[in-house]
Amino acid sequence: MKVKIRVADPAGNITIFVMTPLKRDQYAEAANQLLKMSEYRAEQVGFVEENRDGSLHMQMMGGEFCGNATRSFGYLKSLLDPAHPRLVEVDVSGSDTPLNVETDLEAGTSRTTMPLPKKIVELAVSGQGSCPMVCFDGINHIIVKGPRRSDAFVQAVLKAAQDHEKCDAYGIMFLEPSGDGMEKCYRMTPVVYVAETNSLVWESSCGSGSMACAVYLAGRKEDGTYVYVLRQPDGLIEATVIRREGKTVQCKMGGTVSISEELEAEIL
Repeated sequence: MKVKIRVADPAGNITIFVMTPLKRDQYAEAANQLLKMSEYRAEQVGFVEENRDGSLHMQMMGGEFCGNATRSFGYLKSLLDPAHPRLVEVDVSGSDTPLNVETDLEAGTSRTTMPLPKKIVELAVSGQGSCPMVCFDGINHIIVKGPRRSDAFVQAVLKAAQDHEKCDAYGIMFLEPSGDGMEKCYRMTPVVYVAETNSLVWESSCGSGSMACAVYLAGRKEDGTYVYVLRQPDGLIEATVIRREGKTVQCKMGGTVSISEELEAEIL
């Protein structure tokens, strides 16, 4: 069947939005087919659904939460609205509450509020010591200090994370100083596993992973606002953490985004 799609590029993390209604039990196969289409270079797929009240919901391919898809969905909603609002409320998988997305269509940017992390735990990895794991609804991110490591290491960390706590998706974020002398600028290399589609992707950028790194970096700091720039394989993401009374009370994440015209793809 032919489906209508939009291709979003949030800092290189290419995301296909399927605009044609499908049944949820078709999502995994549809996503796998779209991810194999080399012309799109997609790393993930989201499905746009219509709620009973006529509002739109965005469901990721594995029911997980995705920050880059969330801010891209907000950008798309602003683009499709004749009024082109700069502030858009979005309903997305992996978040219990609606999120606000700030959009600037002229500048080609969007920034979203993010769900607060549920907890940060130390994850023991067999033969590798331990790593901090930042747990959100819908996705857990393990932060590994240093450059990208082997696939065998990734599998060991992933197994430890799955054994510790079941989740829709897991990210492993390799984090190191940027080397340019900027205190709050880091290099980050993300790899993400989605359970429903059994897909492991070295992503060009990762929004929720960027947020996890920022939450971790700000975790022992005094109350205040902390802004971190995460340089990733195909783009920059800026993550902001606000702390009050020793706790993280607000998270925001943003960067560049572009969205294609409506296209058609043959799937299923």
